Amino acid sequence: MNVPPFHGHIGFNAHHSPMGAFFSFTCGCFGKRGGLGCQLGRPANQDLYIGVKDGDRHSASPLRVLPFYEGADKGMVELPDVAQQAAASYLAQAADHVDPDADRKTPRLTPYRADQMKRHYGWGSDTWATPDFTFVIYTPFGEIPEPGRADASDLRQALLPAVVAELTLDNTHGAQTRTGFFSLGFHEPGVRMLDEGLSPGSAGFALRRHAGAAGQVVRHDPNGPQWIEAPFPFFRWSPNDGIAERDNPVHLLGSCPGLGFEVPPGQKRTLQVALGCYLEGVVTTRLEGVYQYTKHYASLTDVLNQALEHFDRLKHEAIALDNDLLESGLSADRQFLLAHATRSYYGSTQLLEIGGRPWWIVNEGEYVMINTLDLSVDQLFWELRHNPWVVRNLLDNFVRYYAYHDKVKDPASGELFAGGISFCHDQGIHNQFSPIGRSSYELTHLPGCFSHMTQEQLCNWTLCAATYVAHSGDLDWLEQSQETVNACLKSMLQRDDPDPARRDGVMGFDSSRCGSGQEITTYDSLDHSLAQARNNLYLAVKCWATYLGLALMYQKLGFGRSRETALDQARRCARTIVKQAGPDGVIPAVFEKDNPGYQSRILPAVEGLVYPLYWSRCRHGGEAAAWTAGEFAPLVDALRRHTQVLLESNANFFKDGGIRLSSTSDNSWVSKIALFQHVSETLLGHATGFDKADAAHVKWETEGESAYWAMSDQIVNGVARGSKYYPRCVTSVLWLD
Repeated sequence: MNVPPFHGHIGFNAHHSPMGAFFSFTCGCFGKRGGLGCQLGRPANQDLYIGVKDGDRHSASPLRVLPFYEGADKGMVELPDVAQQAAASYLAQAADHVDPDADRKTPRLTPYRADQMKRHYGWGSDTWATPDFTFVIYTPFGEIPEPGRADASDLRQALLPAVVAELTLDNTHGAQTRTGFFSLGFHEPGVRMLDEGLSPGSAGFALRRHAGAAGQVVRHDPNGPQWIEAPFPFFRWSPNDGIAERDNPVHLLGSCPGLGFEVPPGQKRTLQVALGCYLEGVVTTRLEGVYQYTKHYASLTDVLNQALEHFDRLKHEAIALDNDLLESGLSADRQFLLAHATRSYYGSTQLLEIGGRPWWIVNEGEYVMINTLDLSVDQLFWELRHNPWVVRNLLDNFVRYYAYHDKVKDPASGELFAGGISFCHDQGIHNQFSPIGRSSYELTHLPGCFSHMTQEQLCNWTLCAATYVAHSGDLDWLEQSQETVNACLKSMLQRDDPDPARRDGVMGFDSSRCGSGQEITTYDSLDHSLAQARNNLYLAVKCWATYLGLALMYQKLGFGRSRETALDQARRCARTIVKQAGPDGVIPAVFEKDNPGYQSRILPAVEGLVYPLYWSRCRHGGEAAAWTAGEFAPLVDALRRHTQVLLESNANFFKDGGIRLSSTSDNSWVSKIALFQHVSETLLGHATGFDKADAAHVKWETEGESAYWAMSDQIVNGVARGSKYYPRCVTSVLWLD
C-alpha cells in the first residue's frame, strides 16, 4: 500500500529518531532550521539544503531545494556571516583576479513552494515528492530487547542510534545530466569531513564526535543488479560554492558540508544517507549513566556504517509500519496524529546503563525532565504494547531512588498526621538526576504550579504497577514488590483521612511537603477546575481506579483482607462521586461549593475509567470487566450522563470543533483528549463531533506557530503554548484497541 499525500498544511516539523538515543533529525517546517539534534528539547539549528540542479556539478544552474532553511518561506537566500566576510576579504585582496567559476558559486537557491510538493506522512516513512526528486526519511521502530536478558547481536540491531533517508533522482527521460545533493549549514564550530573510518564506497561529515551523516549512491540498472559508488563530498560556506568548486571542494574552514551525485541522461540514482549519533562516556550527573548503545557500537563511523549496510532492512521495516497504520481502520486524521505522536515519543527516549543496570528514560519534551511520572502513566499503554519491560524498569527505579515518605496535613487545622509513601514528580532534568527522593519540579509553600503532586504520583505508580501486572502476568515481580504495594494502600488510606470513620474514598489531606501550600494535579497549567487535588473530580475517579488496581494485585497475591480493604475504599469513592451529580447529571470539577472549580465542567472526569477498561481486555485482568459492568455500573452511568450533557451542550468544544477539556479554560491537552475519546467511544458510547474534533487537532499541530515544534500537547486556542516537542501524545495508541 502507498501512503497517500497528507491532506493538510505540509510545512510542519517532525522528529525522525531511533529508539533510546535521545537524537533526532528534525525537519519539515518551511523557512526554519532543523537537522541533527542530540539531547535537545527543541529542533536543532542547521540549515538544510536538499535538492537538485540542472547540469553537472559545475553548471551555473541555481539549486532547487526543499524549504528547510532560515528564510526559505520568504524567498530569501541567506548566507552565513562567515561566508560573507570571507567573500568580502577575498575580493578586497584580489580585485584584479577573475574567478572563472564565480558565476557558478553565486548563492542562488530556489525553494520549492508548497504547491510544488507533496508530503506522504506514514508511520515509518516521511516522503517529500517534487517534480524533480523524492526525499524519504525512514524511522522504523519495534521491540527493544531487555539488556541483560537478550543477545548482544539483537541489542546492536535494535539500539542502532541512526535513521536513514534517500534522495532519488529519476533522469531516465532527461536530456542532460542532473546533480543531486544533501547538505547541512551549521551555525556552531566543530564540523568536519569523515575521511576515515567509513566503509569503502561511502563519504560523510560530522559535528565533532557526536553526530553526523554518511552516504552512498545506488545506481539503478534496469538490465541488471544495482551497484554502489561513493558520492562526491564538499565542504565550503554554502552548498552551491562547494558543489561548483573545481579545485578545492573541501575547505576545513567551511560550515556547510554535503554529499552530491550526478545522474546522466537515461539513468536513475539514489543517494542513501545514514543520520546518526554517538555520545561516548558518562552523560548524566549524580547517577552516572552511559548510553546503552555504546556497549554495542565503537564509534560514530561504526554507527553510520551499520546503518548504510542495513539500509534495505530499515527501509522495509518502515514501510511495513506504514502498511500497518493504513490497514488499522483509523481515519486519516487519527492516522496522522498517531504517526506524529510516535515520532516525538521516540525522539524523547533514552536507554542508559547506570551501575550495570539498564535505565529507561522518556524526557519531557521541551522541558527535558527525566521520567515525569504523570507522563509515564499515560505513555504506559504504548510501552506495554511494544516493550513491557521498560514499565517494570521505571517502577523499580522510582522505588529505589525516587520514593519518599511524608506526613499528611489537615487543610482546616494544619495539624499533621502520619502519611506514607509516594513518588517524585520526576527524576531530574537535562541529564542531571535530582537528589534522591526529590524531583526537579516540586517546590514547597505553593498553591498552584510547581507544588507537589503527592496523591497523583502515588496513584500513577500504583496504576502503572497494576496495569503492568494485568498485561504481563508477572507474578514474580509482584511478589518482590508486595512491600511497596502494601505501603501504597496504607498511604492511600491516610490521604483520604487518618480517621477511618471519616473516609469517603476521596483525597482530603495534603502532603506535608506542601508546607503552607496545597497539592496540585498533572493539569498544573490549566485552571482552578483541575489544579487543586483535594476533592477534585478528576483525581477522585483516578483514586477509585487506584483502589481497584490494588484490589487486582492483592487478588493475584492471595491477600484477601487487603483486597477487601481496597474494594471497600473503591465503593466509598464511587458513592461520593455519584452523590455530587446535580439535577442535570453534571458533576462539578471540585466538590467544594465555595471553590471556583465548582462551576467548571471537565471531560477528564472519565479518565480514570481507562484503567479498568484496559485491564478488562488483558489476559491477567481478573475481575475488571465485572467491575465496570456490575458493582460499579452506577459510577460508570453517572460519568456517562455527565459526559453526554457536556458534549451535547457544546460547552466543551472550541469554535473550530476541537475538544475543550475544561469548560472554563482555553487550554487543552492533546494527549488527554485522546484518552478521553477512547473512554468515551469504547465504554460510554459517545463519539459526537469527534471527526470534526480530530480535524481541528490536526490543524493545531501543523499550522502557524505550532508547526515548528513537531508534536505538541498543551494547546491554547489552537496554538501550541507549552508541552512542545512532546512525547505524551502516544496515548492515541488506544485508538487501535
